[in-house]
Parts: sequence; C-alpha cells; structure tokens
Amino acid sequence: MKIYANAKVNLALDVVRRRADGYHELDMVMAPLSLKDTIDITPNGADTDRITCDAPLPETNTVTKAMAILREEASCQGRTIGGYDIHITKRIPEQAGLAGGSADAAAVIKAVNRLEGLGLGEERLYELGTRVGADVPFCIAGRTSRVRGIGELIRPIDTDWGFDLLLVKPEAGVSTPEAFARWEETETGLHDIDLVEEALHKHNAELLLSTMVNSLEPAAMALVPELEQLREEMTELGLVRVMMTGSGSAMMGFSVDQEVLENAALMLRHRHPFVQVVHAGAPAESGSAGSGRESS
Repeated sequence: MKIYANAKVNLALDVVRRRADGYHELDMVMAPLSLKDTIDITPNGADTDRITCDAPLPETNTVTKAMAILREEASCQGRTIGGYDIHITKRIPEQAGLAGGSADAAAVIKAVNRLEGLGLGEERLYELGTRVGADVPFCIAGRTSRVRGIGELIRPIDTDWGFDLLLVKPEAGVSTPEAFARWEETETGLHDIDLVEEALHKHNAELLLSTMVNSLEPAAMALVPELEQLREEMTELGLVRVMMTGSGSAMMGFSVDQEVLENAALMLRHRHPFVQVVHAGAPAESGSAGSGRESS
C-alpha cells in the first residue's frame, strides 16, 4: 500500500506561554503542502516491523514510536498488530520546520488504523499523535487549521483557498529546544492570529501577508545568522514577504506573481540544498495558480 505524508508550513506561530509542565502553549495557523514523502507499507507476516528509508533514520524514530503506540491501543481492544514492512522515500528536508518526521508518523497512524480496522476516530487519533510529536495531530488532520495547546487542539478553517510559495532550506538547521529557550530570553507580546484566519476566509492575500507572524523567528535568527542573510537574499529577488516556518530553518517566500516565485527559485537553487515552489492549503486544482514544481 502506497501512502503519502504531506509537509506543513506555519502561516502563524505565536508562543503564548511556557506551561508549568515545561511545554510551550502555542496559537498557530498551519497549512498542508504539496511537498510530501512517499511511504510503502505492507503487513509482513512477522512479529516485528522492518522500517527502512532512503535517508539516514535513527533506530528510534517517529514511525517506530507511532507503531508502538498503536500496538498499545490495539491491546486495549484485546487485539494484536503484526509486523509491517515500511519504506520511506524522503522528499521533505529535515530540521526545516516542515514536520517531516511528524508527517510520516501521521500517515502511518492513519494507514494502520484502516488496515487493522481499529475504528479510531479523528479525536482519538489526535490524542495518540500528540504522544509522538506536537505536529502529528495537524498532519493527521491534513487541512488548513487553527492549532492550539501544544498542537493537540485542531480546528479546521473553512477555506478553499490555496496558493504557491517558495520554500528554501539552507544548509544550517535549527534546534527546536534551543529556539524555544532563546524565545524565553527575548519574549515579545502576543499577536492577533484571528487576522490570519480572517485573511484565509476572505482569500485576502494583502491581509495575509501583513498579519503572518512567527514568534520563534527572532530566536532562530539569533542562533543561526545565516537565516537573516537568506531572508535578505529572497527579499532582493522580489519576494514581498519572507518568513520562517515552525522553528526553522526553512524560509517561505511569497508573491502574487508566479513568475517572481519561479525566477527566485531559479536564482537560489544552486546556493542552497533545497529550493522548491510548492502549493499550500487547498489543492491546486481548486483554482490557485501554479503546481509546485521542483527546483532542486
């Protein structure tokens, strides 16, 4: 069985506070991307999983965690889940703020729920996904959403709007724990994320570009100065808004002019390891220009 694991971007990321348990409460708007990993998953008749990948994969990873959690859940139903052969073909860059590992886990959770007939509803899948990683519930939902808490509170946004953007991942990555730690040193006030949601409802590009925010961006740029240089590069190429997604290090560039996106991708593809025009939000066939062509 072939399944797909779509990346995500944050159109808004506001860090609300650090909770007593050490987690950070967030208020976000997240959108799925056309960029995706491909996963082949097949029952293997054995008692253990064989998980392989065309990129280096730690022995303990998001997919092994997801399978362990699903087996716990199945045992509560008095059932046993046998072994699976799972092969991941990576297209989503790591340490980019694109939820690559979380997307893979989410896709496997949904697939095994179907294949094993576990009958788990969406809310229960979100709960299980949170145990794997904060972005997993959104990746399970797979649609543009307002996301709160530590990532477990998902409310889909009623919008059919989709658009293209330029995604650039520099060589350097950003440590998520370090980014949050630095945020605590440079904390600023809260932002009006409702305006980002309003822009999506109204298909208002001007409002969206003026209200998007990422509270972790100053912290990440302090940790990795290369990100500020990349933002300047992208801005000089005519992109009207450049912002980091998640905890980085991928940067998003926006323009209502498709030619600007494509030309910027052409100029940047030899300077950085990952450069691609991708589609965010509703599928491209819903009426947005562009198709998410690869430039790396």
